[in-house]
Formats: sequence, structure tokens, C-alpha cells
Amino acid sequence: MKVGFVGNTNNYPFRLARALRALGHEVVVFVDRPPNEPRHRPEAHYEDIPYPYPGWIREIDALSPLRNVLYPWTLRPVLCALEACDGVVLNGLALSLGTSIRRPTIGLLTGSDLDVFSNPKLVRTLAAASFRFDRFASSGFMKRMMTICKSIVFRRFVQLQRAGIAKCSLVEYAIPGLIPEGDALLEEIGVDKRRRTSFMMTEIDILPSADPEAKSHFRIFCAARLQWRSPVAGVNISQLDNKGTDVMLEGLRMFVASSRHPVRIHLISFGTDTEITERYVKDIGLADHVSWHPELSQRDFLAELAKADVVLENFGLNSCIGMAGRDALAMGKPVVAWGKSAVFGRVLGEPLPIYEASTATEICAQLSRIIDDPAEVARYSSRARAFASHWFSARKAAEQCVAVFEEAQKGQLRP
Repeated sequence: MKVGFVGNTNNYPFRLARALRALGHEVVVFVDRPPNEPRHRPEAHYEDIPYPYPGWIREIDALSPLRNVLYPWTLRPVLCALEACDGVVLNGLALSLGTSIRRPTIGLLTGSDLDVFSNPKLVRTLAAASFRFDRFASSGFMKRMMTICKSIVFRRFVQLQRAGIAKCSLVEYAIPGLIPEGDALLEEIGVDKRRRTSFMMTEIDILPSADPEAKSHFRIFCAARLQWRSPVAGVNISQLDNKGTDVMLEGLRMFVASSRHPVRIHLISFGTDTEITERYVKDIGLADHVSWHPELSQRDFLAELAKADVVLENFGLNSCIGMAGRDALAMGKPVVAWGKSAVFGRVLGEPLPIYEASTATEICAQLSRIIDDPAEVARYSSRARAFASHWFSARKAAEQCVAVFEEAQKGQLRP
């Protein structure tokens, strides 16, 4: 079977592409993000992916609402290549191309592709963003006309994005109940439970082993990007992007102040609130306990996970555990995060094995619990690895995709 991929947010779809190749299927991946956005490009995550790319990975100009709505003919070479596939996996802005693809499609929804770009209520918010061509509108009249034109483009793009999702034979998203706003949008679009799944993929077979090196301090790795303020306009307005960094830092301050053990906190200088976070760290007296890292390659990121005694992830009340948290669980690392574990228990019959926390007080308490009870952490690690092996398998996700494409080709599922 030959499977095409368009859209590669955070390299999450690429995990599925590798799993399909490992099963012996042919894959073609279109990478549409520029080299200065490494977290969306495979060569920044995998040492065995060279650049320039091998033939099965093809680089194209970036997709955008403007391009997909006003200049669709520029995408003809991509669409023609996808017609030679048995099935196509769409992610990000590529979902808006779904109705132009005659092959069966699967949608991998990773955040803003659903809750922002498929939400008609946010058209005005999207149109309020600043674009390079805004500089040509010098007068008040021209600025108003520019806003109207942008609204028309985004309204049409949202329609295309929703239509692309509606066409999918299978839609992969967070398990029902984790993100109620996303569940409501999928219901509006017409995606019923029969066509929903949740892969939650990790690449268990290539994750590094936990680093057993003796440490003179308790090592905390903060794996989420730094963001807690929500923009009021533009495209970066997904509530899933609110990582609750401010809550996390206050919890860390409380823990450092109360702990008898030396503590080292590792933060990555990445995210829309990086500068204000750096100032905040100084203001609350954490600077002497913090080590700063630049944006990390996937290899270095996983190495930091392996070295950590505990991993902190998302604490935004509208968010849930992400890729970093799932990788940490697969490595048997204690994860402190707001993961809505009860939802997993209700849907999967098994709660998410994390140290749940949503407030600074809870974060402090869970960190104290971890550092004071190594026997419990050992039991937790075994449970976390077993959970990840069962629920987070990229191979199982690939097998499900193959089955869906085969059924769609037979006409037993919606094409």
C-alpha cells in the first residue's frame, strides 16, 4: 500500500509515516515548513533522515489560508502525486485540501487545525492578524477593505478545512472528553464516534533508556514550551497552546522553598512567553536553580528526558498531556501535569499514570511526593511503561490506518 502525507505539525504525523514504512508500506511525505521551523521537519528529529531529503520525502512551499484559497493551482503537483496513493493522511492546514483529493483520507488533528482553523466563530479573530501585505493599506478606508478581504479568505478557508475533516474516513483526535470544545466542533462537522480514534503515538522502540547516573541534585525537566498568555488576535490563539507556565513556575518556587534537597530546574528557551518567563524566574527567586537550554533537537530533547528525575508538562486548564509527556511515560519517568486522568479511566478503562496537578500547590505537593517516596516512583515507572506500550503504539496506529484505507477502497467506509 502507498500512503501520502501532507502536514507535519511537531513531526507527529511523521511518527505514523515511519511506522507504516516499518510495516513494509510505501510512503511519500510532503514537508511544507521552512528550515527555520525545525520542530516541524523530520531531519531535526531523526539522525537517519538526511537533508537534502531522500526521494520519499518532498519539500514544498508552505501551505497557508491565502495560498489554499486564492492560489490552489500552485498545489496541482502535490494533488497529482497524492492521486497515485492508496490513501492520504492530512494534518494542519492540509485538511483544507481534502475535498480536492479523490483518494480515501485520514485526518490527524493536532490542535489549531480543528479548534482554530475549523471554527467559524474565530473568522474575525483570524482576520485581525497582521500580514505583510497590510502595509499597502495606508488609509482608513483601505484598512477596512483589507480586513473585509481577509475575513472572506478566512471564512472560505474554514469552510474548506471543515469539509476536509468531514470527508475523512477516520479522524484522529484526543479521546472524547479531554477537549470538550474540540468534541463539539467535530460533532458540528458531522464526525460521529464510529469515525473517531485516538493514537497518542510514541516511538517506544527508539526512545533512550533512563539515565541511571548518580546526581547531586533533584533534576526537574520542564518539557512544554513557555506560554501562558492567550493572544486576542491572529492565528496562534488555540487554547491548547496555553501551557500554564506561570502556574508551573509558582509551583516550582513553592517546592524549592520547602524542599530539603538541592534542586535543579531545566527550562527550554522556546515559546511565545520566553522573555517574560526569563524575567519572572528572576523576580520569584528561581534564577539560581534554573539551567536554560536553547531550542533542542529531538535527540537532545529525549536525552534531557532520560536524565530527568521528574518531567513537568502542561498545566493549562484547557490542555492535556502532549507528545513530551507521552514519551516520558514510555520511558517510565514520573510526569507531573494536568492530564485529566479520570477521562482516560472512563474511556479506556485505565487511568493515565501521571502525578496529576493543576495548581501551584498541587505541583509542589506532587514533587514532594516523588522525591520522598522512591519505592512508589519505581512502581509508577513500571505501570507507566506498560500503559504506554499498550496505548501509545505507533505500530498499532499504522495497522489501524491500513485497515481503514483497505475498507474505504472496498466502499465499506465513507470515501
